[in-house]
Amino acid sequence: MRLAVDWSRRGLESGNGPVGAVVVRDGTVLGEGHNRTSVDLDITAHAEMVAIRAGVRASGHLEGLLGATLYTNCQPCPMCYSACRWAGIQRIVYALSIEDTYRLAGPFGFRDVEHFSDLRNNANCIPLVQILREEALPILEEFVRLKS
Repeated sequence: MRLAVDWSRRGLESGNGPVGAVVVRDGTVLGEGHNRTSVDLDITAHAEMVAIRAGVRASGHLEGLLGATLYTNCQPCPMCYSACRWAGIQRIVYALSIEDTYRLAGPFGFRDVEHFSDLRNNANCIPLVQILREEALPILEEFVRLKS
């Protein structure tokens, strides 16, 4: 966890959000980093995503983080939580809750508590509209055939 806190300091000093993350399995650091959204102009470059991407790349395969633990100084947002699930991370350890970050830094974009509430209540959701199913389906079917 101290590494994650150290990375959060680096994020702050680099002009980004003060969030750091480290992915660890069996005592070995697999990936680490800090929030890079401002410097990369990438809204998905949260510290957790940076650490997950680094860990997967270092492992050389998509399943490289199975069973790992993610340490972060702030409780992950819905996007980062989902990325942890997709990556096979089994545990998330954090220092500051979404309520802590909202109370202190909500006016500066730390609004995860609102996002979690919206998801729970199915509020303020982006509409999903399905079109061109008949055109897209054969491509997915071909993918399945190629993988089988």
